[in-house]
Amino acid sequence: MSWSPLGWLGLYCLAACLTFVNPVFGMLGYFVEYYRRPELQWWRRQVPDWRWNLIISVIWGASFLLRRGSLRELRPIRNLAIPWLLSLQGLMVIVTVLFAVAPAQSQNWTIQWGKLALIVPLLMIGSVRTRDQFNLYVAANMIGALWWGYDAWVDPHRVAGRLVRIGSGDSLNDNAASIHLLTILPLTTVYVLAEKDKWLRALAAVALPFIVNTLILCNSRGATVALLVSGGAGLLLVRPGYRLRFAGVALAAVVGFFLLADATFIRRQQTTTNYETNGSAQGRLQAWKGAANLVQDHPFGTGGRGFHVLSPIYAPEVTESTGGEGRAPHNTYVMVVSEWGILGLILWIGFHSATFVMASRIKNRAQVGDFYYWRGFGLQISLIAVWVASVFADRLYGEAPYWLAGIVYALYRIQHTEYAENAEKTEMPTARQTIPTLPPGVPQSDRASSAA
Repeated sequence: MSWSPLGWLGLYCLAACLTFVNPVFGMLGYFVEYYRRPELQWWRRQVPDWRWNLIISVIWGASFLLRRGSLRELRPIRNLAIPWLLSLQGLMVIVTVLFAVAPAQSQNWTIQWGKLALIVPLLMIGSVRTRDQFNLYVAANMIGALWWGYDAWVDPHRVAGRLVRIGSGDSLNDNAASIHLLTILPLTTVYVLAEKDKWLRALAAVALPFIVNTLILCNSRGATVALLVSGGAGLLLVRPGYRLRFAGVALAAVVGFFLLADATFIRRQQTTTNYETNGSAQGRLQAWKGAANLVQDHPFGTGGRGFHVLSPIYAPEVTESTGGEGRAPHNTYVMVVSEWGILGLILWIGFHSATFVMASRIKNRAQVGDFYYWRGFGLQISLIAVWVASVFADRLYGEAPYWLAGIVYALYRIQHTEYAENAEKTEMPTARQTIPTLPPGVPQSDRASSAA
């Protein structure tokens, strides 16, 4: 066995063992598996063909149940996103039973969605209970993105000007990998510019250029649009005293990004405004028009993978190049409404809106420049970037957007607990009352009545 699989197995097993000391290590082990999924590596035949992500998830869940009583107690505060997610999961079950055009596929994707959107984020919420543990989440994702970025830098594989073979099971193409990187890029930038811990700041400074280079090699027009829109939104969301500084940083980032870009990237990005003559863009428009007709006929949804099954009927222009084989809509919102109906889209938007509200509250409640302000701001930008990029790719069954929802609530609860504890410490003790002192010569009976 070579060093690469040995190193991976060592990290994985170490995280699995430490999970029984603190469940947060289960999260780190989960990231080790996600960012270096064995079945996607050149050394895949050197390790057993096991369900490594399932194994670490079970260990993580078991350790959380065993160690829950010993973890830091956090003050309760309402999770605004969970009701929307639970409602969407319930709707998926109903649509699968009553309206699915491919019930077996729909059942499978309903279960898969529940694992991604509920189980893993809930374990994150339960495990991340301190500032340092939130930093571990960010650091682990920066290291994972750095792994991808190093592979893309050393041995890039590009087809039609776009990076391939970089990512994980749910993000193994240019658009999906780009959107995943957008969930960590804003936080990485925040850690470079505002983090006080020198080690975290150094890690972010090393990871940032690799993440940017990977985005350039992916050459996703949707990701580029998302970066520009989220940057503009950041200018509006940052507090007025920081706007001029933020504008300068954003301008420098845009200039630096395009200075690093190669000619292939520039040529592809220029086609964004020429969608009338671009085959890929026209294919998306035809798919979206077909989805509109599909929703008119199936307003309650068609179940998981319903658009794929019906695309030869509703978007024949898109599927004719593949011999009538079903195609994806290449738009998360279109996928949601075509599979889970108009109500599903409302619940999906409600979930994202609720997550954004929690991130906004983190930032707005924080003092300018403190731990929570910049992290809340970075999470806001990440959410906006994902929303915009999701117009150009299918991410309903991608993991990272749900990680964001989980970590937003985790930070929201940590902040709420810390601020409540600090407020209690500043209050004067009132449990014991002091008997007033009376002048000498006052009768004892007066002293007793005064004390009463």
